[in-house]
Parts: sequence; C-alpha cells; structure tokens
Amino acid sequence: MTRPRRPSVVAVSGWSGAGKTRLLARLIPALARRGVSCAVVKHTRHPHAFDRPGKDTFVLRRAGAVAAAIEGPGETAWFGPAAGGLRALVALLPPVDLVLAEGFKDAPVPRIEVHRRRVSREFLCARDRRVFAVVTDEPPPRRVPAFTAGDAEPLAELLCAKLGLGRPLRRRGRRSPNKEAPAG
Repeated sequence: MTRPRRPSVVAVSGWSGAGKTRLLARLIPALARRGVSCAVVKHTRHPHAFDRPGKDTFVLRRAGAVAAAIEGPGETAWFGPAAGGLRALVALLPPVDLVLAEGFKDAPVPRIEVHRRRVSREFLCARDRRVFAVVTDEPPPRRVPAFTAGDAEPLAELLCAKLGLGRPLRRRGRRSPNKEAPAG
C-alpha cells in the first residue's frame, strides 16, 4: 500500500490585522485555477472556546471524553486537545497538494509575510530568512519578492514555481504555438 505524498506546507504570517485571511481568500482560488488543492490551518496565541456550552460535544467532553467529533453531510468538526504543532495538525487533514498555515510565526517552514505599515513597522523578513515573499504596502528591508494585497495571481505563480506545484494558466487572447493561424 502506498502512502499519500505529504503536502507542501507554507506559513502565511504577519501581525494581527495585517490582512492574512483576506490574502488567503484571494490566493486559494488563484491556486485552484492552477490545479492546486489547498487546506488551511490557523494558529492563534489566544484561547478560544470553539465548542460552546450546551452543545452535545461540549457536554460529552465535560463528562470525560478526551475528544469529540461531529460529522454532518458535508463537514466534520473535531474538538479535543491541541494536536501538538503544525506537522501534527497537517497530519489530521485530508490529502491535498498544499497546506497554507495562517500564523505559525515560529514554525520551521517556508513563509509568506503579510505586512501593513499601519499595523506594525516591524518586518518578519528582517529576522526570518524563511520568508520568501512579502505582501506589503511599503518596501521590505531586504531583497525578497514583494507584492501588494491585490497580487494573488502573481503570488500564486511564485508559490507554484517554488514548490513545483500546479500548472501554468493559459493566457487569454494568445494563440497556442501548436495551432496554425486561420487562413484569411
């Protein structure tokens, strides 16, 4: 039996409010157009009560269950202890080509930085050499490809080239080199 290939993992990191989720919402469709299947995991340093009091999963966990999962016709939710880091969390996901990890500033994976001057003057790429691209509204402090928040397509191209994923998009209005021009 062959094991599925591990997905590539890239962190999308930056300070809270810099636009990470907004970028991911544009980047994921750009990657899908190139045939790249994606999953997203999110990290936060703040505690969250995802499983609310009164819900069955909450009641059963309070009764002593280590974890509880609920599956409906289209999705699954799992409530339990932390997975144990990015790699452990990725292992829980269904097979995909690429996992985009929102946050995870300390994870030892390649990273896209999302930076906005009004949120923070500090750049992660100034101290983190794993940053291979920056989405920003000002020049980064070191030579690294820089994009604006609206540059999802060129960022997807860079990501696919770096990771060897997907297929190039066919450009509209250009003739295929294998087809002859119509006689006219």
